[in-house]
Amino acid sequence: MARVLCAGLFVAAAALPLLTGNTYYLYVASSVGLLTIVTAGLNVLVGFTGQISLGHAGFYAIGAYAAGVTSVRLGLSPWLGVPLAILVAAAVGAVVAGAALRVTGPYLAMVTIAFGIIVEGILVEWVAVTGGPGGIFNIPKPPLGQAYWIILAVAALSLILVANLRRSAWGRALLAVKGSDVAAESLGLSAYYVRIVAFTVSAGFAGAAGGLFAHLNGYISPDSFGLQASILFLLALLFGGEGRVAGPLLGSVVLTVLPEFLTALTDYRLILYGSLLMVSIYWLPQGLVGALAPRRDEEQGSRGAGERESRGEEAQGRAGAERQVEPQRDPAGRREVQGSGGEEAKRRRGAGAQGSGEALLTVEGASLAFGGVVALADISLEIPVSGIRAVIGPNGAGKTTLLNALSGFYAPDTGSIRLNGTPVAGRPPYTIARLGVSRTFQTAQVFGELTVLENVAVGVAGPRLGSVLAALAGAPWTRRADEAIRRQALSLLDAGGLAEWAARPADALPAGLRRRLEIVRALATAPRLLLLDEPAAGLSPAEIAELDAYLIRLKTTGGPSVVLVEHHMDLVMAVSEHITVLDYGRVIASGTPDAVRANPAVIEAYLGAAA
Repeated sequence: MARVLCAGLFVAAAALPLLTGNTYYLYVASSVGLLTIVTAGLNVLVGFTGQISLGHAGFYAIGAYAAGVTSVRLGLSPWLGVPLAILVAAAVGAVVAGAALRVTGPYLAMVTIAFGIIVEGILVEWVAVTGGPGGIFNIPKPPLGQAYWIILAVAALSLILVANLRRSAWGRALLAVKGSDVAAESLGLSAYYVRIVAFTVSAGFAGAAGGLFAHLNGYISPDSFGLQASILFLLALLFGGEGRVAGPLLGSVVLTVLPEFLTALTDYRLILYGSLLMVSIYWLPQGLVGALAPRRDEEQGSRGAGERESRGEEAQGRAGAERQVEPQRDPAGRREVQGSGGEEAKRRRGAGAQGSGEALLTVEGASLAFGGVVALADISLEIPVSGIRAVIGPNGAGKTTLLNALSGFYAPDTGSIRLNGTPVAGRPPYTIARLGVSRTFQTAQVFGELTVLENVAVGVAGPRLGSVLAALAGAPWTRRADEAIRRQALSLLDAGGLAEWAARPADALPAGLRRRLEIVRALATAPRLLLLDEPAAGLSPAEIAELDAYLIRLKTTGGPSVVLVEHHMDLVMAVSEHITVLDYGRVIASGTPDAVRANPAVIEAYLGAAA
């Protein structure tokens, strides 16, 4: 529906000069095109990465003044003005992003507001270049009909470029960072760098619109680039549908045309904008496009009572274990052994036993404290190059904290962590991921706005995203590379038993399949070391049996070395060759499953008398 409506709008826009010569209508339609260009770029930042900017009027102004100075002050061809506007705005955007994106959320919005105010102040004070409050006159102005066609073409091109970007590895990376920057970094993506690229691209689009605006009007002044303009840009995107390729067009049409019908309310424009924003938030949370074209999972109807119950069980299963570091151990957190595993467990432990015993990762004397709470205390252990090592212990024992330290999300206060002899303690998570360490999380971190196939494709591509310009242009080599990535992702899904779910949105999966998807996605990076954080939490007995078989198959077919943090003791005893037991951040036992099960300290601290 949304695509049909957008196509209809472009057909009507193309026919407008043939139907009327009224300059007012052409100017309003041109304004719709300019707003579409800005919001298409803003969609890359807000819709694809979830970062709010209220300073894009500043980049719009930079583009306009770059075009104006090029034509009037430098006397160069107007055809150079818009390309230069794009380059200057993108360059400034990259610099601003490098500083602004150190913060996120409302703090980023405040920083961008400050940027817009600074730009407006410079336009007023730098009289020699900008003309001060009076602005720049006599900018070459083509006939309105010609300008209209140019703006319409650029607006259409902007939407095509953003659609190309969305379909590429870059588009998936942007949405992955939006969905979970922690999970994205565990796959080798630098969330900070990805956001800088999004901000830069977004600024370039705003610069293009600003350059066209300067030549459309033939005159620019600081009054056109205040905070109100930034609010309009963001509101048009939200009202149309952020994250949707067609959202900028529909939002721009409404937000440009509606005020023209309400000219008597010109003095109350901000009130109108605020009212529309409230309408968007409360009644159109996914914008006009979302209302016209519901997401695929919504069209497929309810996920079913069974899936909802599964999710409820998962939530209960991980209650009290959500925090990465717990100040106190749950007094009732001791768990009984859920079965000995018997001879069958011993047989499976023998299959795929560790090869040479060579250490892949070595931890020596690692300690970490949060305030007065000791999370890790003088931890030393070795992870072999193959096989499965389990880490168990009561709630709050430091298990997840240890995984966070191994994967770079925490830096130990003392001690060392070496991967194949290379020190990795204190390195960023994405750096450690690129060295061959991948992981899952206590709460399954799937990228909800991507399909199951796209989730795994993020892992396959990792940081190898190619040129963002080639992705925008939809270059043939980019498409070929993307097809290869998708084929590999589908092969991995097939091996993980998820191929039939490939086209479904990831957040539409039931709990057990989300857990499995997270493992398949982690394996897509081809890691040497896989860290699994409570993969059986909230799963049904049948799902745990499937996970058991999957881990055994992974071990026996030459998969990566695995560190398994888990409370389900049947699973631990069945798949692990070696178990390390933590209590209050310290190693209290380490050895084979049989030796650990018989250890009095482990029985006292964790397993209970039933062991």
